[in-house]
Amino acid sequence: MKKLISAILIISIFLVSISSAAADYPIKYTDDLGREVVIKAEPERIISLAPAITEIIYELGLEDKLVAVSSVCDYPEEALAKTEVGRIDEPNLEKIISLEPDLVIAESVSRIRSLERLTELGIKNIGFKPDSINDTINMIEDIAYLSAAESAGQKIATAMEKEYLRLQKLVAKKLENNERKRVFYEIWSDPLYTAGKGTFIDSLIQAAGGYNIGREAQGSWPTYNLESLIAADPEVYISSQHSNPQGLTLEDLRQKKVLREISAFKNDRVYLVNQDLVNRPSPRIIEGYKELIRAIFPELKKEIN
Repeated sequence: MKKLISAILIISIFLVSISSAAADYPIKYTDDLGREVVIKAEPERIISLAPAITEIIYELGLEDKLVAVSSVCDYPEEALAKTEVGRIDEPNLEKIISLEPDLVIAESVSRIRSLERLTELGIKNIGFKPDSINDTINMIEDIAYLSAAESAGQKIATAMEKEYLRLQKLVAKKLENNERKRVFYEIWSDPLYTAGKGTFIDSLIQAAGGYNIGREAQGSWPTYNLESLIAADPEVYISSQHSNPQGLTLEDLRQKKVLREISAFKNDRVYLVNQDLVNRPSPRIIEGYKELIRAIFPELKKEIN
C-alpha cells in the first residue's frame, strides 16, 4: 500500500511539473526588430516566411503545426507540399490572414512593413535578424521557447554549440601560426556582388579564419568591378552554383579568363559552396561553416569531417 501511495505521489508531482512547464503563457517577447509581442497561448498554427525558419520548425518536430511557408522554402523536401503564401520579401497578406495563423515567423529579408501590417490586422508575428552562428543558436532556442518545444530546442542548441566550439578551436590553432587569408565571396556574378561588413556571410568568413575583403567596400551588398577585385587580390575565391541564372560549376568558375590575374586563381584556391548551407541561419549552418573552413584551410579537411 505504501508503495502504491508513493507511486501515486510521484505521478502527481510529475503531472504538476508538466502542468507548470506548460503554463508559461502568456509570453512577452521582444523580437530583433525591437517590437514587444505577447503570445497568449501555445501556437497551433504557424506560418514561416523564411527557409531557415522552416528548417528550424521541422527540426523541432513542429511540422504538423506549420500551415504555410514562403515560396522559397524547399528544405526538407516535405516543405514543398505546404501551402505557399508568396515571396519571402513580399508575402501575400490576404492569404496569410485567410489561414488564421496563431504565429507568423519571419527572418531578415522579410520587409518590416509587411510585418507591421500583419500586426495591424491582429496577426501575431515575430521577426529575427541573426548575424552570426551564435545568433542562429539563440534564435533556435527562442523559437523553441515560443512554440513550447524547449526540450527539442535545447537538444539542438547543445549539439550545435559543442560542434561550433570544436571547429573554432581548430581554426584558432591554425591562426596561431598563419595570417588570415584574404577571401572574396561571390554572391552574384554579373554584376559582381559580394557580402559586406556586418553581414551573416562576413561573420562566417571571420569565424572560419578568413578576412572578407568585401568589408572594405561600402554597403552590405556592394558591387565590385574587375579593377577593384584585382587590386584586392583575394587568396581564396568562393562562389556557389546559384551565382548566375544558368547555374555555375567549379570548372566554369576556374575558366573565367578575366580573373586569372588574381592569386586565388593562380594558386587554384577557387571553391564552390552550397549556398543554402552557408546563407541560411538554420541548424545546418554548422555544415556551411565547415565548407568555409575547408576552403580557407583545406589541410583541416580530415579533422573537420
